[in-house]
Amino acid sequence: MKICVYTPEQELENEISLLSAMMEEGADYLYIRKPEMDDFSLVDYMEKFDPKYYSKIITSSLIITKEFDLAGYHFTRDIIQRNTLYNDRVLDWLHQHHKISSVTAHDTRDILQYGGRFKHILVAPLFRSISKINHEKNWDMQSLADLIGNSASFSSFIAQGGIDASRISNVQSMGFNGIALLGALWQSPEDAMKKMEEICLLCKV
Repeated sequence: MKICVYTPEQELENEISLLSAMMEEGADYLYIRKPEMDDFSLVDYMEKFDPKYYSKIITSSLIITKEFDLAGYHFTRDIIQRNTLYNDRVLDWLHQHHKISSVTAHDTRDILQYGGRFKHILVAPLFRSISKINHEKNWDMQSLADLIGNSASFSSFIAQGGIDASRISNVQSMGFNGIALLGALWQSPEDAMKKMEEICLLCKV
């Protein structure tokens, strides 16, 4: 299974070294989620990473994705809604340059709409969120598993929301191609690396 790690919501003193260590440990992709940063701040942030990690990093800034030749670009809900006429052009550019197109699906309608168009479809929240209070959705898990199983192989489905070590086998049995980690790691930053190592062992067997 692919392992996607989100950056912590609150800045950590050793953030870059910790995220780099997670990529070394087994994180396949790092999602840069820093909504408070503009592109200038993101340039400064990106320059703190060793360039060898750029091929694993996905951001929601197309400018930064192009400037640093990153792994891919995440379409936020706002981008999807605002740039209706432009989204297909961006998707074409990403796929022509062998980059990941990423989007979040919040219901089955989204999954049907995005399947076969985007390479990463993050299904969220799959379980009750660890990082957001009272953030959950009551999926019909069997119907969701059937939908994922019948969707285009072009897309990888990533389980997001409430994902920790105890959920790995459940997510695998549903046919997901990967997981996205946020609260499981950053709820207790001092234990983040230990939890990452545990999850990597479960996902890579």
